[in-house]
Amino acid sequence: MKLISDTEPDWTVAYHKDYLVGTMNLIRLVFIQMNEINEWNIYDQIDAYMRTSDVRKRMDEGNWSALMKGWKQVYNSVDFSECKEDNEKSDDIMLHWLADIYTYWQWRYNLSSKEISARCDARLLSQLYYPLHETSIQNACEKLQKRFFTKKNAKEFEKSITETMDEIRKAIKKSETTE
Repeated sequence: MKLISDTEPDWTVAYHKDYLVGTMNLIRLVFIQMNEINEWNIYDQIDAYMRTSDVRKRMDEGNWSALMKGWKQVYNSVDFSECKEDNEKSDDIMLHWLADIYTYWQWRYNLSSKEISARCDARLLSQLYYPLHETSIQNACEKLQKRFFTKKNAKEFEKSITETMDEIRKAIKKSETTE
């Protein structure tokens, strides 16, 4: 027998969980469309979405109307004026992962997308794909939350990422010289 307390909503998350999967799919589509139709840097576009979209801000607040918007409405709410016109693109798998991570992270910890992006921009998050993509979204977001929103861990995490990236660069150089 279920108790009433077993069915009460979780007030620590940003909005009801029934909106989560739909929102993840919507943001995947927004990121893919940005990648396909613009000549701007995809990482700058994602950061612009996270920081300037009034629809994203209302999604963060749990506004059901914003959570039900279509991709064009979300896309048209972004200020792309700060994006570089270097046409840097990404593959769809990476864009899906970025969309899922940003959406779940914001939802689970009830943070503003602007604050998440300020601490972990799209380029940095894309560099964390390889160490994190094989774990669950929940686990990856838990690790990111601990690293970027716990003061003592933020500097240690930055140092470990720098060391990991240096090791990857060395390994790539070594493989290029042995070929």
